[in-house]
Amino acid sequence: MLLRFVVAGLIALSIAVVVPAPVASAHDSDEGYDLWADCTSLPPDFEFLPIFLGSESPGFIDLNRPVTMSGQDYRALQYTRDKDFGVQRVRSGAWYGGMGSDRWPLGTIDPARFFAAFRITDWEVDGTRYPVRPSCVLTFETDDLALGLYNVWVRFNEPGVHTLRIFGRQIADFPFYAPFTFGPADPLGLDGRRVFVRGESIGDVIDQQFVHTYELQVGRADDWGGGARQQD
Repeated sequence: MLLRFVVAGLIALSIAVVVPAPVASAHDSDEGYDLWADCTSLPPDFEFLPIFLGSESPGFIDLNRPVTMSGQDYRALQYTRDKDFGVQRVRSGAWYGGMGSDRWPLGTIDPARFFAAFRITDWEVDGTRYPVRPSCVLTFETDDLALGLYNVWVRFNEPGVHTLRIFGRQIADFPFYAPFTFGPADPLGLDGRRVFVRGESIGDVIDQQFVHTYELQVGRADDWGGGARQQD
């Protein structure tokens, strides 16, 4: 399995190094939460919800089949799948993001090109659906990393329980060369050739979209000690 070159905390840290302090901009709701409204800048005090279950290793889904493109074989992958993360403890006042963020070694995968092929289409908070603009993507570079994310976040203002569902789609094939798997380093003998294939092959419901579901138990910072935590 191609291990995924992404750790939420490291993404947040890397972004913090290269991005100036944001200016507040939020879409206010009367339902006890706000959505970040400025696609051009990041919110303050942001964190990422988990994108991997505790029972799985970080990585993309190997579909165990080849795809022939331009006369060459590529290993077929799926970016993610339907997942229910159950109860997650989060802090009121902090902004939370989820599926649709990645980092790669600089000079390997272009995040802007990838997120043109993989779309976050909607966020749903407490049953209300909010479409995500395809252009709401930010990309950054450090000395050795290329980072990208869909700039979508939610903040809860008071303690309580909320549901969040994040919807994604692979709308086009995305062929690429997997970092660190060139030549003899590739156990599949494909010189690193991989492709995220269009659509959905593995999921709870095969409906051509990936859904990450959370039940968010919101408390104050001193209740949880900070961060998103899965309840035991």
